[in-house]
Amino acid sequence: MDEMNHLSADELQAQLEAISQQREALKTALERRHEAEKTELAGEIKALITERGHDVEEIAKLLQRRASGRKRRRQRSAANESNASYTRYADPDNPENIYIRGRMPKWLTEKMAANGFDPNNAAHRAQFKEQHLVELAA
Repeated sequence: MDEMNHLSADELQAQLEAISQQREALKTALERRHEAEKTELAGEIKALITERGHDVEEIAKLLQRRASGRKRRRQRSAANESNASYTRYADPDNPENIYIRGRMPKWLTEKMAANGFDPNNAAHRAQFKEQHLVELAA
């Protein structure tokens, strides 16, 4: 570190540029190596498929179908698990404050307490939603 204190700004800038170029060269080398490894792996997989007496294209289609099927199932299950079927409540004073279900947000508990309702009481919660929140379409 001491030797860097003796370098001029131009020398430090030149070293920084050299390091930057080395970094880019390493990044490119890494990307090439990743591609080479993928190509090597693909070759090994093709050889294994052929060795077992199967057609590479048929296996590739099966793999593609399974991968896209998983994505569709994930998307479908995510949509089913969403809050789309639950009633949504908005704060009329600030429509960006929305409550759907689960743990009540801070804005809601504060608003309930300010209006004399107990956020821990189910009857108070139901009454508050009815009287002080706007019900949105699900």
